[in-house]
Amino acid sequence: MDLQKTKEARRDTPAKQEESTECPLEPYGGTGHSKDSPKNDSLGHRADPDTRKNSTTRARRPQDARQPPSTPPSAPPSASLSSSITTRGSRPSSKALGIPVALGLGSNERKLLLTANRYPPVTKSTLSELDLPCIMSNINLRMDANFDRDLHFKPDLDGEKGRRKRREASDYWEAMAVEISVYAFCAAGGLDNPSEQQHHPLAEDQRQQAFEPRLPALFETLQDVLKTLVPERDHPSVMQNLEVALLMQQIQKGVLDMVGVAKWLAALLKTHCAPMRDEWADRMVEQITTGSQSQDSSEIVRGLQTLFAILEAMKLDVANHQIRAFRVLLVEDTIPFLQEYFTGKIERDNFRVESSRLWYQRLRERELRMENSPQTDSFGPLLLLFQGISDFLLQFHNPDGFPETFVFDSDRLWQLRACLQNVISLDICWFIFESYVHSQKRYLSAPAQTYATFRSRIGSLMEENEDCARGSSQWLKNVRCISLEIARFASAACCGDATISDDIITPIEAALEWHLSNESGLFQCFQGSLREKLLESTFRTAKKYLNMSPLAICESQRHHPHTVADHQHYSVERISMRLAHIGVLHWRVWAPILYVCESALHR
Repeated sequence: MDLQKTKEARRDTPAKQEESTECPLEPYGGTGHSKDSPKNDSLGHRADPDTRKNSTTRARRPQDARQPPSTPPSAPPSASLSSSITTRGSRPSSKALGIPVALGLGSNERKLLLTANRYPPVTKSTLSELDLPCIMSNINLRMDANFDRDLHFKPDLDGEKGRRKRREASDYWEAMAVEISVYAFCAAGGLDNPSEQQHHPLAEDQRQQAFEPRLPALFETLQDVLKTLVPERDHPSVMQNLEVALLMQQIQKGVLDMVGVAKWLAALLKTHCAPMRDEWADRMVEQITTGSQSQDSSEIVRGLQTLFAILEAMKLDVANHQIRAFRVLLVEDTIPFLQEYFTGKIERDNFRVESSRLWYQRLRERELRMENSPQTDSFGPLLLLFQGISDFLLQFHNPDGFPETFVFDSDRLWQLRACLQNVISLDICWFIFESYVHSQKRYLSAPAQTYATFRSRIGSLMEENEDCARGSSQWLKNVRCISLEIARFASAACCGDATISDDIITPIEAALEWHLSNESGLFQCFQGSLREKLLESTFRTAKKYLNMSPLAICESQRHHPHTVADHQHYSVERISMRLAHIGVLHWRVWAPILYVCESALHR
């Protein structure tokens, strides 16, 4: 594998990636803290708000949060034909197939033939973001590699976009099953070219019910994708066994040995894919064999679906292996890569940073007006950065967004904000619980153990409220569930059992709903205390990180004892480590570009 490609990717980034397209796949399956898919490095590409989580709490951006506009996903070649819809009044192409009336298709089947995508869900184009040059120039992936050792791609099937993809894929394969039935019907009736029926003088409606065939595009796609997965020495065999014109002639005459093609494909795939995929290949042959013998086009299509699933899995396997192989290089190259990328963007006026510069300048001016200003300390400029970010993370109301310079860290920052807001809410919950217990002239026999259990249980319930707007009906419903759980703790502490009366639940629920709904004095008290702890811990960690390489910073977090404990996303120390990691990388990139042109800090 050519390591030189990493340098080429960086050198080509500023000019070429203005036209980059959205990555069709999402990273971090399994145990990864799946953020939305790493998009190619255009600033217009943000992660979808549909992500999965790991040990760090997931947080969605508020609907009104600022984010750069997204770019439509890439389409296969001849994208204008991807839907291939033949509408009333439009003239079908010379290769269009007429829908035989005698076949007796239902209206839904006819609609699928006319409207479903022409290309399969997996194409060379949809898999292109998994190619090594795209991986090496994918800024979201490069950034995420600094924070996730288990970073990897997985099919993007989450959120609204994922549901749309699944629906379109289902329509495509259903249309393919109907199309195979059309070919079989015409072959049995000796109709080599059913589109000739279009010219019958009494077939006006039928002429308008012609559709663009999908099978030729499927074989072409299969050919293209296979050539990206197998060595060049096997390309002649791929071309020979998947000669589209010959396959289509055999299909039209009803003589294609699809079982033979399936067995050849299985043998080829087993030669080059991981052994774990062999079972899929055997299943694909079995499905196509069963479908061919029973003349069941749906079963044949299930075999084709399995085939394309294998192809996607093979491409993912290769890409994830490359991520593992190049991760160290990706992480260590983070600072120079981002500096070169952003400098080029700013010079070409493709990225506006004036508001970020003014934001940092206002922080400096605010500190200069205060006594004990950190500006006299050589680390003062960095401390200002953390103070400014902590304002966004700890304020009661959701901010409109973070400074533009944090464009590739915004999801991580929203995640940290959710964690910190939950820490404040947990403190409020514990205060309400203790206040009620003391009002009953009772005292906790084992406060440390009770606190640990309380924090774990209430913290889990709070995670369910992260995606709900404060004050919404669902939010209020979840708050009442939290109130009920606090009341159980209170009843156990005061009465020795879990029986809950209205006398217990009513005051607890009223107090909790008020303090979580308003920027009350209680909120401000715990907010101020948390700010002090957070900044002290974050800056202490950041000073150490300034003398470490990006890879060393990443590895230090991996071995930290707090990374494996339950509910560590509510540990201030763990949150501060994460914030210090984000902030130090950010400072190294942006201090010499924007914040302080001549910094005495380590870079």
